[in-house]
Amino acid sequence: MFQTAAGVTVPFPEKLSEQYELDGNTITANLSFEKLSDFVHSFYAELDEPLFLAIHPDAEGDEVWYLDGMTKKQLTMILDGYGELLYQDGLSAFAIGSLTTEEELFVQKYKVLSIYSETAKRFVPLLKKYGMEPTGHLVTAWDTFSEEKPGAAERLEIAGQTVPDMIKELCKIGMYKG
Repeated sequence: MFQTAAGVTVPFPEKLSEQYELDGNTITANLSFEKLSDFVHSFYAELDEPLFLAIHPDAEGDEVWYLDGMTKKQLTMILDGYGELLYQDGLSAFAIGSLTTEEELFVQKYKVLSIYSETAKRFVPLLKKYGMEPTGHLVTAWDTFSEEKPGAAERLEIAGQTVPDMIKELCKIGMYKG
């Protein structure tokens, strides 16, 4: 069964499948929550350094915080400490990408995934490795919402911290507001 993050409520998760849709340089995908962390790590393992992390504390707002110039090892250390919060929180979104190639994974609100790349097809083997199948019409969490059954997203606190708390901590090592 398709799992969602703790901070996310989708009225009909049974309508979601582990699938992806390729449209030019963009791949949009659904992935069951239990695979998200491993997928994120596998994605940036394929990128050229230096890497960046962009955090949108409110996925629907314009505020973005950046930490860039990182190695894969540095990004792994940050995600080992804060990844669970990023993955579970329902109100935030984040992106990881390469400053060299400008390839990027954007984990949107409701944990819908978008991959941007001039050579997006190169990520198809990775998607298949995680069980995602191609489709001509991807049904995302947003497609399951109605006026009677809206989705919901909430700010979570994990280990005493929220995403805004995490941003304050990461500012100590160079995170800045974009």
